[in-house]
Amino acid sequence: MRRFAGLFSILLVPFLTGASDGKIAWQGPDRPVYVVTQNHYAEGFTPDGDTARFTDLIAIEIYNPKPRPADQDATYNIGENLSLFLGGQQKGKVKVEKVLPLQCDSSAAVVSADASVRWEKGTMALATNAATVSAHANAQRKANENEETIAKHLAMTEFRKHGVPEALEKDIQFEQAIVTRLDQGGAKSLIAYLFIKTKVAIHEVFLIGKLGEADGIIEFARYHKTEDLADGMDSQDYRFVDQLDFDGDGTDEIVVEVTGYESEEFRILKRINGSWMRVHVGGAGGC
Repeated sequence: MRRFAGLFSILLVPFLTGASDGKIAWQGPDRPVYVVTQNHYAEGFTPDGDTARFTDLIAIEIYNPKPRPADQDATYNIGENLSLFLGGQQKGKVKVEKVLPLQCDSSAAVVSADASVRWEKGTMALATNAATVSAHANAQRKANENEETIAKHLAMTEFRKHGVPEALEKDIQFEQAIVTRLDQGGAKSLIAYLFIKTKVAIHEVFLIGKLGEADGIIEFARYHKTEDLADGMDSQDYRFVDQLDFDGDGTDEIVVEVTGYESEEFRILKRINGSWMRVHVGGAGGC
């Protein structure tokens, strides 16, 4: 939705419904997990050398079962082939070609995808060689008009809680609106990121909802308000990346990208006893 440049980041505490933003103990996958995307973060020169180019396909480590010191960057194995997953379905492999700086304090692997992978602009996927992963057919699709209407009504419920007038529902815009299944025998899930822009602020809601025959219910909702419209120093975009059953329990975890003022990190969310919990944060970078 918006990208800003600056010298540092400001991350505000989010408002959450039906979820906890505090990390809990989680037995995650047995091998590292990476987000694979076309570089849309930074391009230029750092003290450690040139960064990846905007045209490069990159992999960012977001999870590793082996802890490392906070000041130590992720390591990537040049020549390693990683299984690539889109919507929970294995879709070929990517190969680590080289490692380059990404932001001022992070690095990424430049990767190449094999011939079986069709890479569309804006795609964000997951890669891992973890044995614990349970793959399945990709059920993701764009929300239809009726489902978008449901998403608007659910989002407006959250907006009203934070003082946004009902009359502004007509001004709701979409950054994302995806329908998928997070467990193969379960109900359809709606994942959406919506916003209302006024002259003084941008109001945003990221939500996960369960779809019924005629409506939906909110399982997770996160509200954020950006007031610095000129520079976005208080911005915090919250974007769905992809889904995958990392721990083999039959229900997919969700990966989201949280982008602040020239910073990013990735969070893994898991549904536990009907509520979505943040179980891991990784892949942080910024200047």
